[in-house]
Amino acid sequence: MLELKVGVGAFSQTPNLRLRSGEGLSGRVWQSGQPLVINDYITWSGRAISLDDAPITAAIGVPLKARTQVVGVLGIAHESGTEQTFGEAEVELLNRFAQLAAIALDNARLFTAAQEAKAVAEAADRAKSAFLASVSHELRTPLTSVLGFAKIIKKRMEVITPAVNSDDRKVERAIQQINTNVDIIISEGERLTALINDVLDLAKIESGKIEWNMQSFPIGEIIERSVTATSALFVGKPVELIIDIEADLPTIVGDQDRLIQVVINLISNAAKFTNQGSVTCRARRMEDKILVNVIDTGIGIAPDDHKKVFEQFVQVGDTLTDKPRGTGLGLSISKQIVEHHGGRIWVESELGQGSNFSFTLPIAAPIGFETKVEDEAKVHVIDLKAILEPLKMHVAAATPDASSSQKSILVVDDDQNIRRLLQQELEAEKYLVYEAADGREALEQVKLHRPDLITLDVMMPGLSGFEVAALLRASPETMGIPIIIVSVTEDRERGYRLGVDRYFTKPLDTKVLLREVGQLLEQGPARKRVLVVDEDAVTVEALTNVLKAQGYHVVAAYNSEEGIEKAITDKPNIVIVNSLLSKQNNLLQTLRAERGLENSFFMLFE
Repeated sequence: MLELKVGVGAFSQTPNLRLRSGEGLSGRVWQSGQPLVINDYITWSGRAISLDDAPITAAIGVPLKARTQVVGVLGIAHESGTEQTFGEAEVELLNRFAQLAAIALDNARLFTAAQEAKAVAEAADRAKSAFLASVSHELRTPLTSVLGFAKIIKKRMEVITPAVNSDDRKVERAIQQINTNVDIIISEGERLTALINDVLDLAKIESGKIEWNMQSFPIGEIIERSVTATSALFVGKPVELIIDIEADLPTIVGDQDRLIQVVINLISNAAKFTNQGSVTCRARRMEDKILVNVIDTGIGIAPDDHKKVFEQFVQVGDTLTDKPRGTGLGLSISKQIVEHHGGRIWVESELGQGSNFSFTLPIAAPIGFETKVEDEAKVHVIDLKAILEPLKMHVAAATPDASSSQKSILVVDDDQNIRRLLQQELEAEKYLVYEAADGREALEQVKLHRPDLITLDVMMPGLSGFEVAALLRASPETMGIPIIIVSVTEDRERGYRLGVDRYFTKPLDTKVLLREVGQLLEQGPARKRVLVVDEDAVTVEALTNVLKAQGYHVVAAYNSEEGIEKAITDKPNIVIVNSLLSKQNNLLQTLRAERGLENSFFMLFE
């Protein structure tokens, strides 16, 4: 159906005009795709009924064509009272206008379609992100409970089993079966954790929301750490794991943890499909790049499948007989990580001849990360050792004996199973544990018990964990209590910005959590707040990053006035000041004289 979109003169009186194909002059032009001239329009029998009363003597119509398809009609007419007619010249001129109009209309339509498609894609992306966040929370929280309690059972069974004195074979078999079942639960739980993390990693990379921690480091470090992490996969197998790293390789700039993820994935795949022979992890310099190879003597990959292995959710081979374990996301994620670093990844393989997975990394820093490398150089010039060693000695000397009294820990989580899990693990280490099911209850428990440390979930009804952390850090009475975030929410930057001491995502390794709890309690809650004062922003930022990595809570000031103001409000336990700035403004003497800073530890650096 043709619909009048724009009309002037006689056609302005028919704003709702609609014509079927073949109806009237415009309908016939639309039907035939050819121009049509009617110079005796008043007597023409083909007029549209809806235009019987139109004061028209002559009319011309030409098709609007977009990519060979008629998308509309452009027409002009002479009104009654004139004897003018239309000829070939008018047809040619109107055709030219029609061509331009058709292009403009097509572009407008394409633009509108593109905008609509973009809106749909953005809505789908938001829905996917929301879905993944929901799935993350709904799966990772119970998974934390399942894994945690399974590991507790395993530890209890290790104590109970030797104490069971029974000659009854049924009892022995039952105990053995329980141990086996628990091991299966732990193994499958950890595998499910890895799969969930893969899906979430892919979503974050695609949306650009992943956090990249770019640093300078030797390539050998990531290979050695990856080999250590995967060495258990080769225990009991006639497969040798070999490291072959060329000497004196230059350092690279990248996200160390993400690149370790790539190498671990490649070695794990090699171990999975290699039953005998060897797996070699090799690093060489190749012009301005570092070349890393993971070479195995396994089953190999058909040439037709070389590109497929890097596609999402694709697993090559006969899935009915090979029974691959995983989502088919590991290599896809590895590809995106390598390409983000300015490198490329590929495979060379033949069926039955093993595989050689290779990737390159540029030696030079990727564009956009030069500043961070310069910052590291600046920190090196400052002599970090000269700053960190006295700090550690001061903290150790100022920390009371941890064994002098039982330490208390407040566990805050809206999931009762998580609270029970952490309570059992912490009480097994002789800590006194308090619980809170939401943010408001947490604040009440802090006032009532003054715990030595707090574990804090983020997603809770009422006050979120971030809001609780902000309130605790804003109060002089609670600002020194160590806070460990334990949550499915992966917003480390916000957490550290609020001053939390550690950030763990669920499912968590309780061994690592207990180790960090012990370290934080040994350091002492009130000896970790540091004020850094310097007019050079690069130096302040660099020192802040390094000190935070060492577990200190850092407050930054960029001039003397700001330093005094923050010292008064934040009451730091340690103050680090540029010696030149201190001399110019008598800053050190001023700060020492401030009330509340009498016991603060002061350091100068050049």
